[in-house]
Amino acid sequence: MFLISHDSYPSVQWHILCDFDGTISLKDTTDHLLEKFALAGWQEIEQEWEQGKIGSKACMQRQIALLDMTETELQQCLDQIEIDSGFIDLVKLSNEHNIPLTIVSDGLDIVIKYILKKYDLAHLPIIANHLVQVDERHWQLEFPNSNPNCLSQSGTCKCMIAEQHYQEQTILIGDGRSDFCLAETADYVFAKKSLIQHCLKKKITHVSFDTFAEIQKPLTKILRSQYRPDDSTMVTA
Repeated sequence: MFLISHDSYPSVQWHILCDFDGTISLKDTTDHLLEKFALAGWQEIEQEWEQGKIGSKACMQRQIALLDMTETELQQCLDQIEIDSGFIDLVKLSNEHNIPLTIVSDGLDIVIKYILKKYDLAHLPIIANHLVQVDERHWQLEFPNSNPNCLSQSGTCKCMIAEQHYQEQTILIGDGRSDFCLAETADYVFAKKSLIQHCLKKKITHVSFDTFAEIQKPLTKILRSQYRPDDSTMVTA
């Protein structure tokens, strides 16, 4: 467990909302499970999503129903998935500054909790889709954080969560489509992969990164309330 320093507090209260798959984890965990355990047909569903015919909520619901695995097989598979080690330093940094950090993901809650526990990060709050074991080898997905008006058509609507639950200024760390909407309203954005292109297209001020080690310095400035959108390290279209 990390100790929280109370020596100083920022003049602005921040809340970090961080994506998981492909951002914290080095692999997209849902894709990895589908590749290993899904019955035939999941790739066709993926293509429908990529072509914009269905949203990610419908896509994942149908794909998860195709998984054929036991809980033991699931855990053995997850044991092979690693996270970006720099995320551990980010958690330490947020604790040092007494800044709450919540993982908000359009992925699978059980999967995220299992992986974080391996790294002694089980204390972190998680908001994600709920994976339910139906019987020994079959699973289904529930969406306690969905929004029928979600612009991203995600199972977990990150914009709704930020609006309803967090009054602080928001720092978003993300990498993909489920982060697009929130990136347009967050106070600061750290972006990788396709989120970078979305930020450039929408002219959203952001910091691009590949690993969490690159976030440490600019995030420290933010948490000390010394970092502003006109800072030279920020990126614009």
